Amino acid sequence: MTATQNSVLFQKLPSTDEFLRQPRIQALVEREGHTIVAASVRVVLARVRQEIAAGQLDEKSLDLALGGLSDAVERQLEQSLTYSLRPVINATGVILHTNLGRAPLASAALDHIAETAAAYSNLEFDLNSGERGKRDAHVERLFQS
Repeated sequence: MTATQNSVLFQKLPSTDEFLRQPRIQALVEREGHTIVAASVRVVLARVRQEIAAGQLDEKSLDLALGGLSDAVERQLEQSLTYSLRPVINATGVILHTNLGRAPLASAALDHIAETAAAYSNLEFDLNSGERGKRDAHVERLFQS
């Protein structure tokens, strides 16, 4: 494609602000917030721009892509909001494999973490003195011989 043909295709793309004003995208903004939705719109539009620049889209395929922009933004948004850490199976034969995070925690430890993390705790507060404490105090005894 020539630069002139690409220029025509680029001109067909909506601006980020224009796209954010569409009712379907406005609903996403109300649900998830302007910042993350705008970022998703920018990612999707940048992808389309790259495809135009690489000569991968002609006018017909761009029209098709433009019709699916809202869906693409929703998928991008969902991907952005999805947690990146997932459980995996350690089939390496190495019990504590550093690329696979940490060793699995015992149920009792997980229960205690959930209970403590769900409220304020004495992480840096010494309950005996009523003053500021040190977070290392909670594990110090585990490292003493």
